[in-house]
Amino acid sequence: MRPPHRHTPRRRTAYRRAPREIDGLPRRVQAEIDRLERTRNYLYSGSVTDAVLRWQEFARSPARTLWDLRDADLEFYCCGDPFAARELLAFVEQALSRPAARALRAVLAEADARWEW
Repeated sequence: MRPPHRHTPRRRTAYRRAPREIDGLPRRVQAEIDRLERTRNYLYSGSVTDAVLRWQEFARSPARTLWDLRDADLEFYCCGDPFAARELLAFVEQALSRPAARALRAVLAEADARWEW
């Protein structure tokens, strides 16, 4: 006779977002950014990718040409502050190795040229 079947409870895993990659960034650089996000207390998993996407989206937006937003007292509650995102990326560039920082700057070059950062 077979022993009664016991259901073992499934281990619950913490919610984790699927890792996203930055277009045009080599995997080696993405791995260095991931390592940096794990070791720095001012970064969280995916914060650099979020900042890159926020800055690129803002730079491509036609609304950016309406005002000089650097001097305005605007709050970006809906989608995050693109200028704070760019400042975060400047800190990340300094923390990365030279080749990785160069690759990140190459990805950000188009958005920076549109905004004239």
